[in-house]
Amino acid sequence: MKIQMVHPSTKDIRSLTTEFDWSAFLSVFVFGVPHFLRGLHVHGGIIIALNLFSLTPLMMPLDDKGLTVTLLAYLGLFVGVAVAFGVKGSEQYAKALLARGYLFQNPEGELAQAARTKWSIAA
Repeated sequence: MKIQMVHPSTKDIRSLTTEFDWSAFLSVFVFGVPHFLRGLHVHGGIIIALNLFSLTPLMMPLDDKGLTVTLLAYLGLFVGVAVAFGVKGSEQYAKALLARGYLFQNPEGELAQAARTKWSIAA
């Protein structure tokens, strides 16, 4: 379900979903750019660090089999982090928006109440 959040002074409206966040999922594979654009700098920093860390096997003296196993392990790590960010992405974005002064567009509406319940956000 789509949720609208609005900033009271600028009237800027942001849309987010309570479902799987594909932007957060894919950001792991594009150096965290969507997280930085959303203002989630810590999450973007984690992704940058993960990307830099993934370069270490290329500097190790590994044979072809060792390099393949290591790169597959890193791929598994990336996919795991991507799934975790996809599952929790909208929640983290909503909490960041609330911290920046955004409010639910229809705070008493059924969608806002469901989102608050799902994300454990006080009314």
